[in-house]
Amino acid sequence: MQDIGIGEIGVALPVQRVLTAALAPALGIEQERLERRLGFTHLARMAEGSDTSDLAVSAVEQLQANGFDLGTVQCLCVVTQNPDGAGIPQVSTILHGKLGLATSVATFDVSHGCAGFVYGLAIARAFMQCHGFTTGLLVTTDPYSKIVDPGDPHTALIFGDAAAATVLTSHPRWTVGKTDFGTSGEMRDALRVDERNLLHMNGKRIARLAGTVVPSSILQTLKMNGMTLEQIDEVLLHQGSRYIVETIGQTLGVPEKTHFYAAEYGNLVSSSLPVALAMHVKEDVNQLIACGFGVGLSWATTLLTRK
Repeated sequence: MQDIGIGEIGVALPVQRVLTAALAPALGIEQERLERRLGFTHLARMAEGSDTSDLAVSAVEQLQANGFDLGTVQCLCVVTQNPDGAGIPQVSTILHGKLGLATSVATFDVSHGCAGFVYGLAIARAFMQCHGFTTGLLVTTDPYSKIVDPGDPHTALIFGDAAAATVLTSHPRWTVGKTDFGTSGEMRDALRVDERNLLHMNGKRIARLAGTVVPSSILQTLKMNGMTLEQIDEVLLHQGSRYIVETIGQTLGVPEKTHFYAAEYGNLVSSSLPVALAMHVKEDVNQLIACGFGVGLSWATTLLTRK
C-alpha cells in the first residue's frame, strides 16, 4: 500500500480586505485588545456575488497555473461548514462540475471547522489508500463572512475568507505521521450558529480549552511519532488569534517555534493551516507539528516531515 502525503497547495486569498481598526471603535473594542489579543489588522473578504465553491475553484486554478493536471485526480474531498445555497447538493459535486472532472472521480464533503484540515487529511488519505488511489484533492473552503454578524464584537473582527486546494499524492513534499484527535462535545455551544443563522462564540471558553488540550495533544502526537519538541522545527498552530497562538507557544516552552501569520487576512477556519503551510513556512523547516482546534469543540494534531 502506497503512503499518501501532501504535495503542492493552491491558495485563494481574496484581495478585498476589511480594515479592523476602522470597525473596532463602533464595536467597543480597544486598540490594545485588537492588536495584542485578536491580532488581525485586516480580514479577507470574498467578492460580492461569490460563493463557497467559487473560492474553491480559485484555489484549484492556482494549482493548474503551476502545472497541476486535473486529469490525474481520482478523489475530491471538500471541508466546509458553509456550503453553497442550502447545502444540497454538496460542495464537492458543485466543484466537480465547475472543474469538469471525470465522472470516475469520487467526491465527498466533510463538515468540520478549524480542525478540518487535519481531519480531512486523515479521512482523505485513508480513503485513497483503501482504494489504491494515488492522486486526490483536499479542498478547504469556509467563508465565515456568510454567517458573521457585523455588529457582534465577539466575531466581527476575527474571521477571514479563503480556500486552499491541497494535492494528496503518492509522491509527496510532506509525509504525514500519526495523528492525535480529540473532542469536547459538552462545550459545543461555545461556537455555534444560532436561530438567526448567525455565528455565536464564547471566545474565553475556547481560549481556556485551547490553552490546555492543545499542548497536551501536541505532546501526545510527538510521543506517538517517537519525537520530541527539540526535534521539531516549527509548531504550526491554527491561527485563531494572536493571544491563543502565543499562549500555546509559551505553555509548551517554545515561543520561538510558534508564529502568528494571519494578521493581514484573519482566521481562515479550515484553510488556516494549509494557507500558512503554503505561504509562510520556510524552506528550512523539515519537521513540523500541525494542530487545528476550534468549533465542536474539536482538535487534531499531526506530524509533517518534508521529503
